[in-house]
Formats: sequence, C-alpha cells, structure tokens
Amino acid sequence: MPSPFPGMDPYLEDPAFWSGFHTRYVVALSASLTRVLPKGYYAEVEQHVWLQGDDPDEREPFAVPYGYVAATHGTSGAGHGAGVATATVPSAEVTLPKTVKHKGAKFIKVVDKPGNRVVTVVELLSPSNKAAGDDREGYLQKRNEYLLTGTNLVEIDLLREGERLPFGRPKPPPADYYALVSRADRFPKAAVWAFGVRDPLPILPVPLKPADGEVPLDLRAGLDRTYDDAGYRDRIDYSKPPADVLRKPDAEWAAEWLKTHTAT
Repeated sequence: MPSPFPGMDPYLEDPAFWSGFHTRYVVALSASLTRVLPKGYYAEVEQHVWLQGDDPDEREPFAVPYGYVAATHGTSGAGHGAGVATATVPSAEVTLPKTVKHKGAKFIKVVDKPGNRVVTVVELLSPSNKAAGDDREGYLQKRNEYLLTGTNLVEIDLLREGERLPFGRPKPPPADYYALVSRADRFPKAAVWAFGVRDPLPILPVPLKPADGEVPLDLRAGLDRTYDDAGYRDRIDYSKPPADVLRKPDAEWAAEWLKTHTAT
C-alpha cells in the first residue's frame, strides 16, 4: 500500500525513519534508472567517505615528549676522544591531527561503460548535509568537484528542516522540497524544481552525455516501492503529527487528507 500523501510523506522525515528510508530510496531510484538507461550505461550505488581531522581538544599525543640528548664523550682504542653531537632543543611540541575515515550517505553514479567514466551523480540530501559541520563542508566540496569536472548532477532535497544548499541567483521560490539538475554542457545554469507537501513528486530528467540526451527518474514510483518494501504503513502512526511539524495551513490540510486516505 503506497503512502497516503500525494507527494513526499512528511512522516518519513522523522529521524526514526530517515536513515533507513534514505538507503532504501537510493537503491530504489538506482533500480529505476537501470530499467531506462540506454545500452552502454549502468547505475551503481556507492557511499561517500570523508577524511576528517579529530577534535584538537580531545587529541592524544602520538609520541613521548622531546628531551635533551645529553652530550657524551668516549675514548677510542687509540686513545683519541670522540664527541657525540647534541641535538638542538625543539622550539615546541605539537600533536598532529589524526585522520578519521567517516562513512557518509549513499548516492548513485551513472557510468558510461565504454569510457568507464562517471557522467552523472544523483544525490539525496541527508540532515547532516544541511547542518553546519564536517559533513556539510565535505559534501559542498564534493558538489563543487562534480560541477567543475563536467559531471552532471541531480540533487534531491526531501527534508524541510535544515539550511538549504546554495542555489545561486535568482533564488528559487520558497517551498518545502527542492530538486536541482545541473547539466555539464549548460553549467553554470541549472534547473530547479520547488514543490510542497501537497504537491506530487516530480519526474526528473537525468542527463547523460549530450549525444545521448536524458532519461526520466520518477521520484514517486521510487517512493512507492520503498514505502511498500519497508512496511511503513504499519510502522507510522498517522494519528499523530509528524516529528517535523507542518506549517498550520498544511497541518490542517494533512489532518483532513489523512482522514480519507488512511482508512483501512
């Protein structure tokens, strides 16, 4: 049974569901792409890995403190004295930052098989991408890398909470959710879809190489498969408001909508 909402289900934004939903939804979208990609392309699910430094306040030294190497003198068998040089005292002791491997969210890459080149990346944003910190900075660096290396980018934001990623100018209309498609051959121009909790999820174009055009990515079809496979209808209590509270007009609409769309 699909989600009762016409588009994004705001109850899935609950931290209790989001992590599992994110993983399942990315896999479902990858499967959708596999069914429509032309010969010579394939879609693969991968996981971001960030290399981060640890907190300087919590670092532990890697080595014992420096100290003097005392000057010593010995006598050779021939009776000649041989001095040992004294190491210069260091100016300071420092603790080098540890490098920590941190696994981030899953994403989809579309690969041109003959050239073994990633032509398009599909990203579903996570809460950590929209909050200040290493994950956001790491993702923004990766995003810039995509844009500056001729990689098409499809970026999907189905979270109302958190700081939006930069869209440039002009600003898109205010909305609950967004999707962005940046075509490498049109960069820095990009298309943005803005939609609310009452709106249907869009079907997005996924660009390939210019000669091969694009393929459709049906966000709703992927959500329906994810929702059914995870059994969310039995796990979500629609009699209560969602964890991330809706604006009053949307909350009133949702309450009435659910009365007629969650009947068993």
